[in-house]
Amino acid sequence: MQPYTIRGVPMSNTNFYMKWSALTLFIALLAAGCKHADNSIYPESTSSDSASDSFPGPSTPSPSTEKPVNTVPSKLEKISFYSEALQKQMRLNVYLPPGYSTSLRYPVLYMLHGYFGTESAWMPEMQLEKEADRLILADRIQPMIIVAPQLDNSYGLNSAEKYRMETPADPVHSRYYGKYQDYFEQDVLFYVDSHYSTISSKEGRYVGGFSMGGFAALSAAFRHPELFSKVGGHSPALWTDWSRVPRMKSWLYPNKAARLDRDPLLLAKNGDMSGISVYLDCGDADDYKLYVGTKKLYEVLQSKGIPSEYHLNPGKHNRTYWKSQIEHYLLFYGAK
Repeated sequence: MQPYTIRGVPMSNTNFYMKWSALTLFIALLAAGCKHADNSIYPESTSSDSASDSFPGPSTPSPSTEKPVNTVPSKLEKISFYSEALQKQMRLNVYLPPGYSTSLRYPVLYMLHGYFGTESAWMPEMQLEKEADRLILADRIQPMIIVAPQLDNSYGLNSAEKYRMETPADPVHSRYYGKYQDYFEQDVLFYVDSHYSTISSKEGRYVGGFSMGGFAALSAAFRHPELFSKVGGHSPALWTDWSRVPRMKSWLYPNKAARLDRDPLLLAKNGDMSGISVYLDCGDADDYKLYVGTKKLYEVLQSKGIPSEYHLNPGKHNRTYWKSQIEHYLLFYGAK
């Protein structure tokens, strides 16, 4: 059997093989050293043809001017939780922004629906979450959590000690009684702050709503300015012509004390509104002429030096109008 050889040299001839290998390696290194002698000897050369140019290594990426792409998409969660104030299960729609992480803290925007509406009015029906995605990814607003709670046809009032519907056979149009003020201001806020990565201070909490929800948002924020730093009333139900809603006045304001505690105009006039910013808007063809009460509120806020803005836009009292304004709403709430 022939011994294993390399280039004809038997592997058993160890000394010869080692000498041959050393000679081969010396010749190779000598050739490489001659080829690059100018760079290897003068590594500190200030010439533009420096060693780093002659020997390309791992490239260092240039700083990118583009925003990093969020690998975690936004999410719309449908939540059911127990309300102590109402003694029943209630629903929330919760939007988590692109890139949501529990290692970060996010401001929270609460958006309240109108009469006959549900927690789905803003999201997904009017697609508030899609507009939020677009503005966040374009870096036009800060990433934030958005919560749309079930409010029923309640105006967000503490109207009775126990929950009940006026006409159970017609839940869509029925008036709802119960401690809805406590439900929103206590139960909803506590649930969200304890289950999500929120900024749980006034500076990171905003509230807005359309129609009935606008009334409820303004009433809550003006009653508790220590809880919210921004509030929006979008065609808020600030009634001046009660003929369109003859039973509404006695329900909203059954007595003077209730009106002082609920009416956004009186709350703004009499309360300490420091540290809160207000956005108001209404359609110029609003079916209920709610622009009258909205403008009155704006004048009260301006007289007290409260940071506020009022926009009278083309439109009626409907979802077509509010959907057309969502970008403006989010730019107010989510301003960086």
